[in-house]
Amino acid sequence: MSKKHVPLILFSALALLLAVGMISVSGAFADGVGVNLVDPTPPPPEMPANPYGAYFNPDLKHADKLREADALWITLFLHWRNVEPSPGQYNWAAWDEPLRQAAEMGYQVIVTVTGNPSWAAETGCGPIREDRLDDFATFIRKAVGRYSYPPFTVRYWAFYNEPDNSDAVNYGGILGGCWGFDYNPNAAPGAGGAAYANMLKYVYPAVKAANPDAYVAIGGLAYDYFTTDPGGGLFDPYFLTDVLDAGGGDYFDVLNFHYYPWSADIHWEPEGANRYERHLAFKARWITTEVYNATGKRMPIMITEVGETSHNKDGIPDYHRQMWTLFETFMHARMVNVYPILWFTGADLQFSIDYDGRRYGLLKLDGAPKPTYFAYKTLVQELKEATFVRPRDDLPSRFEGYVFNDRGRTKQVIWMYSGHPDFPPPQPLDLPVSKKGGSMRVVRVRSHPHDDQDLDIVSEYTVTDGGQGDHDGWVNGKIRVMIDEDYQFFEDLSQPMDTPTPTPTATPDPHIDLFLPIFYR
Repeated sequence: MSKKHVPLILFSALALLLAVGMISVSGAFADGVGVNLVDPTPPPPEMPANPYGAYFNPDLKHADKLREADALWITLFLHWRNVEPSPGQYNWAAWDEPLRQAAEMGYQVIVTVTGNPSWAAETGCGPIREDRLDDFATFIRKAVGRYSYPPFTVRYWAFYNEPDNSDAVNYGGILGGCWGFDYNPNAAPGAGGAAYANMLKYVYPAVKAANPDAYVAIGGLAYDYFTTDPGGGLFDPYFLTDVLDAGGGDYFDVLNFHYYPWSADIHWEPEGANRYERHLAFKARWITTEVYNATGKRMPIMITEVGETSHNKDGIPDYHRQMWTLFETFMHARMVNVYPILWFTGADLQFSIDYDGRRYGLLKLDGAPKPTYFAYKTLVQELKEATFVRPRDDLPSRFEGYVFNDRGRTKQVIWMYSGHPDFPPPQPLDLPVSKKGGSMRVVRVRSHPHDDQDLDIVSEYTVTDGGQGDHDGWVNGKIRVMIDEDYQFFEDLSQPMDTPTPTPTATPDPHIDLFLPIFYR
């Protein structure tokens, strides 16, 4: 084994110790074990406040219904081979329309580039031949130059989906990436993190030359289900480290990974960690720390896939599990500065149902909403303009909660923590209001729909301090609410809501006004 893999063995051993509980993590930093975990850096202030989105592939069918739910972000795949089937021969028609459509609907688009032509690579999902990297850079420069500006205005560019996949034979076409290696006999020729880093060295300057304000994201890493896991997996555990060792950290602006809760128990469930220190939050901090230790840079993170199926393999619905994943992952993402985060998927995918019966969509194949669609819509509409403040780590362990500031008002999201071993009956919790006799708006999302047709899961009402619904019955500046497994939003209506300061109207110049057409007056 080469020397470069010695620190990776230590990294994997440390991950194993964390997973089996020999090292405990407290807060954002480990205490006394020599491992400091850092948060991703927040997104740039010029970005839209709303971080929520959904994955659609291969087209935008039913994407309008997610925009109705105020999803703002979407990811689309751009296949090089379809645009440039022969060297120097470009046909953009197939991509102009979906990208224009997405922009017209109001989406912020993340383009993931994949699909190598056969004249440039041995596989459609992996390394490009060295003598064709200049051609790839030219293609990227043209694509960014075309789609960065109206009517498309794409700003984010990612390269290959789950590029740490090491099985080009069986999974490259499904996943869209196969740059991983780790001695897998099915690895693509020339695969490995160093080859991916070399590709980034060509495309990063090409992107910036076409649009200096564009962002380059590493392709969405699985960073999980490793080939070294018990029973074996698909993904190269050394891929990211090899990218960084080869200098690739200087050639992307944004980290990008995927998260699915089925893997949490193996890698992202450190012993002794509380409900705010594990799962997606732990994975985000771990991957951020790996890059930070290699480059000295705290990078921003996006997550282009996070999800859970609404039905088990026998077709029996489990919407409670899907909703729990939605709320916990989206809250964790806000807590550790992930921006944006996209649910996988907006609508069910036929190939996923055919493959293993899984239905990840918020919508069914025909676009009909599932109960989870209304949970998603409520979460997004309640928090799309809110700023994260803190987790409610002051609450007893049976609760999970998060505090936001929504345009000047305190808004909290609280539910009975799903990790609690023995769910008690609904428990009381006192929430302050900013003045005695004040009011609180409550939005409840019922977490146990009965079946596919049980869509009326959201209710809204107002509780007044000392009035009906205040379970302590006193006018005392706090409202006693009952917390159960349902997801509840609590907004303090006693606080004024910020309103944008209107832009002063300029005094019209009478000389100019004489020449203005009537419809401008």
